Amino acid sequence: MEIPQQSVQDLMEVGYLAGGYGYFKDAIAIFEGLSAVRPDSEYPHIGLAMTHLGMKQTEDAVRILRDNALPKNPENPLTKAFLGLALMQAGLNGESESVLNQVIDDNQNETAVELARNLLAGT
Repeated sequence: MEIPQQSVQDLMEVGYLAGGYGYFKDAIAIFEGLSAVRPDSEYPHIGLAMTHLGMKQTEDAVRILRDNALPKNPENPLTKAFLGLALMQAGLNGESESVLNQVIDDNQNETAVELARNLLAGT
């Protein structure tokens, strides 16, 4: 069954909202479902990782980004920026700084670069 891209985007937003409001089980279900219907996309895995960060499960978030999101698109600067965030929250500051500086140096995505700069600046 093909799901329209707009529906996928809407569900991604709902997943982020659910996680942001503490509905972690619902967010996980949404992102896992999206990863099933878009198996080649890294974005549902990013959402799942951010949900785990919200649950204070930093090691799980790092693992999801490294093992599931990055292999889908190793050059995605947003994935790398979120990995930098997860590493930072896991207390792996050296690794985090390295990843975030790479995002800034590569300068491939304005949003990712801004996120990386803000994280490194502590804002």
